[in-house]
Amino acid sequence: MLGSGGAAVMLLSGKILRVLLFMVFLAFLFQGAKSLATYSREQIIFFYLSYNLIDTLAQLFFREVYRFRSLVVSGNFDLILFKPMSPLIRVLLGGADLLDLIMLFLLTALTTAFAWQNLHPTFMDILLYVILLANSLAIAAAFHIFVLGLGIITTSVDHLIMIYRDLTSMMRIPVDLYVQPLRFLLTFVLPLGIMITFPSQAFLGLLSWQGVTVSLLFGIIAIFLSLRFWKFALTKYSSASS
Repeated sequence: MLGSGGAAVMLLSGKILRVLLFMVFLAFLFQGAKSLATYSREQIIFFYLSYNLIDTLAQLFFREVYRFRSLVVSGNFDLILFKPMSPLIRVLLGGADLLDLIMLFLLTALTTAFAWQNLHPTFMDILLYVILLANSLAIAAAFHIFVLGLGIITTSVDHLIMIYRDLTSMMRIPVDLYVQPLRFLLTFVLPLGIMITFPSQAFLGLLSWQGVTVSLLFGIIAIFLSLRFWKFALTKYSSASS
């Protein structure tokens, strides 16, 4: 991706511009009102920045999943299975992109500066936010592992990833702004609300300890089930040589 310096700069600039333009849109949205539902303008902007932070984290760590189908179809997945390194680690974490790392650094700096200037968090707010960010990464990892398992069984990965990206884009705003039953679906069936909204709510002091506990339980269960499914999928794999 970094073979052309100009292309890399343009791509990174485009990502940054997209974030800034949506922040400007949110600022204009609040010109005629000081709040949206129960959230202030600053809180809504923080939710959006957190969404981008979590989304970029997932892309940084799990981008190799986007290329998994070609490994299965071509038979090159056989070579990975024969290596002493865990095949799951290789196909899940083997494709980090330097541009995503740079974008993550910039988003972290922007989110930190914005929160420090406008929201004045306590130490406990920051601690819960970091813990739930790690939990969000675990939930994202679980989803990508499920996709890898389905990729082995069905050789279909691209469409599932695009569906995932479309659904996560709905989390630019807090999940509780959606009406029922969509809110329940996005929180507890497809735990995107837990993954993206809950960390910000904890940071803002709006998430109960019960909510924190439920969030962590979802993360643990999601990882456990995804790893079991991955092991099951491997038993269904037919190598290129068979």
